[in-house]
Amino acid sequence: MSTSTNESLDFGHRVTGLIYHEFLRNMHEHLNPRNYFEIGTLHGVTLANAKCPSIAVDPVFRLQTDVMAEKPTCHLYQQTSDDFFAEQNLTELFGEPVDFAFLDGMHLFEFLLRDFINTEKQCENGSIIALHDCLPLDHYMTVRSPDDPIRLNTAYEGYWTGDVWKIVPALQKYRPDLSITVIDCVGTGLVLVTNLDPNSTVLADNSQVLVEDNAYDFGADRLHAYWNSVAITPAERLLDSASLAAKFRL
Repeated sequence: MSTSTNESLDFGHRVTGLIYHEFLRNMHEHLNPRNYFEIGTLHGVTLANAKCPSIAVDPVFRLQTDVMAEKPTCHLYQQTSDDFFAEQNLTELFGEPVDFAFLDGMHLFEFLLRDFINTEKQCENGSIIALHDCLPLDHYMTVRSPDDPIRLNTAYEGYWTGDVWKIVPALQKYRPDLSITVIDCVGTGLVLVTNLDPNSTVLADNSQVLVEDNAYDFGADRLHAYWNSVAITPAERLLDSASLAAKFRL
């Protein structure tokens, strides 16, 4: 298995779109989802964007903004996403399938894989799942441990995306039925996934293989290959209601 530590390339010049939480706010305003679910709330910036019934999961909430805003209901579950899904059913909590979800939990591939699998089960075909941190700006911020000394070499102080970027090629390989849009949102990209299938078991059936194949640090060469292979959509193309509705109609 490759564990190359070649000098990392800087991809910051290719991530120049709207700040990711501003893009998500734009989506809320123009698509008006029936409900909203998110994993990884922290200070509450992304949760505050929603005006619909919302559910948020985070092991340690550190809210610094008005997350209730105009929502009719907002439920906070201070626990891990694994525990949440073991105990709760989103469709039952909302009274309908999830319309819009944002997954920004633990920055490790296997965690995001589980969160995606569990969330998709509660969606319908036209629902949207947004994924954060899948366009890391250099190799150093992608290490699987935030305490890895290699991370200190990044030019982007404080950034740790972990290796959740691996979810994109995994979905492309195992779920070609999905519609995947990678957007150049500042700081580390945004991925929107739709054409969901709550009945699909492909990812769950192959999860052990996927985790075994990805549970180690990839070198700068693999990240460079990923950047060269993925099609990136400028955020500006999707900022108006007509563009968003045409591509992501709920």
